[in-house]
Amino acid sequence: MIYLVFALIVAAALSYLIFSESRTQRMQAATTETDTIRLTERIEAIKASLRDIEYEKSVGKMDAHTFARLQNELLAEWDATEKNLAALPKKTTPAVTAKVCASCGTPVAAAAAKFCHACGARLALWLFAVLCFFLVPKDLSAFDIKVTVQNGTEGRVETQPLSVQLLKLEQGMQPVAAKTTNNGKTEFLNQPEMTAGPYMVQTVYRGVTYSRVIPPNVQSPADIKLEIFDSTASTDKLRVRTLIELRRADKATLSGLMILFFLNSDKRAFTGGDNGLGFYLPEGAQIEQASISVGSGASNIQWLKLNPAPAAKKGFYTVGQNVKPGDRILQVMFKLPYDEKGTALKFQSLYPQETGIQLIAEPESIEVKQGEKSLARTRDENLGRGLISFTARETQIEFSLTGGGIMDIKKQEEAEIEIKSPLSLTQKLLFPLIALLVFAAGFWLKIRKQINPAK
Repeated sequence: MIYLVFALIVAAALSYLIFSESRTQRMQAATTETDTIRLTERIEAIKASLRDIEYEKSVGKMDAHTFARLQNELLAEWDATEKNLAALPKKTTPAVTAKVCASCGTPVAAAAAKFCHACGARLALWLFAVLCFFLVPKDLSAFDIKVTVQNGTEGRVETQPLSVQLLKLEQGMQPVAAKTTNNGKTEFLNQPEMTAGPYMVQTVYRGVTYSRVIPPNVQSPADIKLEIFDSTASTDKLRVRTLIELRRADKATLSGLMILFFLNSDKRAFTGGDNGLGFYLPEGAQIEQASISVGSGASNIQWLKLNPAPAAKKGFYTVGQNVKPGDRILQVMFKLPYDEKGTALKFQSLYPQETGIQLIAEPESIEVKQGEKSLARTRDENLGRGLISFTARETQIEFSLTGGGIMDIKKQEEAEIEIKSPLSLTQKLLFPLIALLVFAAGFWLKIRKQINPAK
């Protein structure tokens, strides 16, 4: 079978070499004008991307490391694109014979000029036109924003008067103007065009803030739909998936990550109570970092950094966020003290669960017990790791960890997989030699055909 596949590959390549026309002959390069337009448009797109990541960083949706990496990539592409643009053949214009003024004999500076610059005829009119060109402000364009507030819960335009604020996302959020809607609509006219940062419209409806960013590449007038939802504290249509990951970072410390994946099937925003969404951590846990997802879709998700506030009840925290219809992800990084002789832990889900709490404890030499019962791990093919799963009815779980070595994350990430070739050493040497001879023969036939086309 290997020989057959090899023969087919060589035959197909040889046929292409002999009978096909060269790629250069079949595909003509794009014209200079087309290349210029394409490269110029790419430069403008890079500029827009730089403005976008600048905004993402200013509102805390992008960390400094990611911003620096993306900025360097975009600037490098910008520089390369400009070099390619400069390397294009210049468009030449035919030489034009210089004209001479019939009145005074002075050569006219511009071939297309209708008046002599030396005679003085209509010189005042010409000077006036030049002054107008340089003195009249060039930035006469204005940006108009038309906002419609849409009630996503009821599927209609929200007729209740609401205050809509226009913000400029440039070095933070800078208030620009505020207006009240009339039958769900309002306008912000004659605003300066976006340069360093985009605009954002924002309103508060039933205690929840709703925002919509206006991308920099939107043309004026920008018709913006600002979607709002009714609010609810009911968990009837709210479900959560909880994943807890614990790793032994050093002799006396556990490094933890808790991910709460919220699914809101209601047409209302889940407020989570007076102080927003909440979560629970075991006693002794210290929060290192918390963030929540914004945006939608795998390619559009961004992370907003949070500062969780301790609630009145010990171990509980709130983040002042809500869950609009759809999904949202809350992740919390923390540390815990660890005694390898035995460390008791408790986790609690504050919301109805879609699936039971899932636990990853690494290295797998750590023993996980519930009372006297050791809990077995089941390997998850998607994660490639061992999971301990609890039932959806167990909103509160208690277990203990004992033993285990220190997790060597770097060594685990650098593990290599060896893939052995099914070919022997002779086959490995013989196949390239045959291919080389076949291609040499095919190339010779092609050259001979070009030299003697009649044959």
